[in-house]
Amino acid sequence: MRSLVIQPVRRLMIVALAGLCVVSTAAVASAQDPPPPPTPQQPAAPAQPDPLRFTTGPVMVYKQIKPDLATAFEAAWAAIRQGLTASGKPELQQQVSAVKIFRVNAAGTPADAPRTYVFYVEQVPATGVTFDPIKLLYESGAFERAKADEIYATIKDAYMQIAPWPLVAIGG
Repeated sequence: MRSLVIQPVRRLMIVALAGLCVVSTAAVASAQDPPPPPTPQQPAAPAQPDPLRFTTGPVMVYKQIKPDLATAFEAAWAAIRQGLTASGKPELQQQVSAVKIFRVNAAGTPADAPRTYVFYVEQVPATGVTFDPIKLLYESGAFERAKADEIYATIKDAYMQIAPWPLVAIGG
């Protein structure tokens, strides 16, 4: 009997968290153009802090996606996960194994409503984790430029909102 009550409570909690985020947070990042390839005569720009990089967990990253691009978004993240796994870099493989991606399926959601995804990492790898798709595609070293451009082209217009949620345990 207890398991019948827990599942709806968990679903309600995820939907409530997603709704809270929509109401209470501003967009952290919107779709950007990928960085141009570096040129020798171009000075390096000062590094900006990555609001989607975490060194402690647990953490959730809320992503709101345009409904007509949700399938492309899911396919792009499957390709990103596959590329990171195949990279041969232990830190990227550890990142892939640490993150769980959820799609929020709220009953009665209209077909034209934005789709909500939650990226959840209970334990952030010691090297830290970024959820910025541009950095994963263009700076991780896991993708050739042509493949990164191909994946990026499928998701660049999909994002409506991205908001990081670093979590802090309370109570016992």
